[in-house]
Amino acid sequence: MNWKLWIKGLRPKTLPASVAPVLVGAASAWRGLRQSTVCPDIYPVPRSCITALNIYHDAVSCFAAVLLACAMLALFLQIAVNFANDYSDGIRGTDASRSIDEAKGGKPERLVASGVRPVNVLAAAGVNAAIACIFGMGVVLLSEQYLLLPVGAACLFAAWFYTGGKHPYGYMGLGELFVFLCFGCVATLGTQYALAGRVDLFGGIGALCTGLLSCVMLMVNNLRDVQDDAASGKRTLAVRLGRRRAEMLLFAVLAVPAMILLIAGLLALYANAARLWPVALLSVWCLRFLWSVAVAVRERRFAAALPLSSMALLTYGAAHIAAMLLSV
Repeated sequence: MNWKLWIKGLRPKTLPASVAPVLVGAASAWRGLRQSTVCPDIYPVPRSCITALNIYHDAVSCFAAVLLACAMLALFLQIAVNFANDYSDGIRGTDASRSIDEAKGGKPERLVASGVRPVNVLAAAGVNAAIACIFGMGVVLLSEQYLLLPVGAACLFAAWFYTGGKHPYGYMGLGELFVFLCFGCVATLGTQYALAGRVDLFGGIGALCTGLLSCVMLMVNNLRDVQDDAASGKRTLAVRLGRRRAEMLLFAVLAVPAMILLIAGLLALYANAARLWPVALLSVWCLRFLWSVAVAVRERRFAAALPLSSMALLTYGAAHIAAMLLSV
């Protein structure tokens, strides 16, 4: 067995899109829990404050376990999606040009296109999806947030029908919408809800930014593959819009988290609190990566743009986490 090829099949550069939103949601949940325990210094302690303290201590007692389960759920679901896409695109012939080394062809190798039996790739997708389901059940049982169960089931179906089935929506230009909803809204707000029992504005901002930055990673891939996808009948958003308009849309998507980071950095500086300086520094660092992604896409250096977009997502996550932990 060619283990190096299987590792490439995991698509390691895409995995930050699974873990970073979970950590952003966890940090937002922690901030909300900490704020809910700020009680007035009076006696007797108000009943509402006692209730908040009880909720806080109950949440903290299983916070780490739920967070770990959320992270593993997101990670294994991402891996399952990658293998499922490899299988579906491979049997359709979409990845016919992906059997040569990335250094020579400029595009990552794919398992089925490289000669791996499709049934083995499908089995790998199934095993990772099953592991994700186990962790998902752990999240639901530990958090007792049973509303997350149908949400997780919907994400599982969405993962398969992205490129699987007779009418995959990834071939209709809807892939970015799936990524935004699942790897932004569900991953971030779902984690916050599992940990704190509610969502708030900060979780919403985190979901917006992580969702858009996850979309950037897909948009970079689709811009790189626009000619091959058009030839194979894969009507991605980049194919539908054309290269120029797809690039303009990517720049617009990058602008949203850039504006939020700029505002966050300025607010941190305006507060003039030493503990908030890491927020400003991380915001500047992320802005640098966002700019580098835009330049790389403009120059059509997609091999560089993908890892840069991953770093932009990770540094945004770090900035958000720092803001949540240091502002309480």
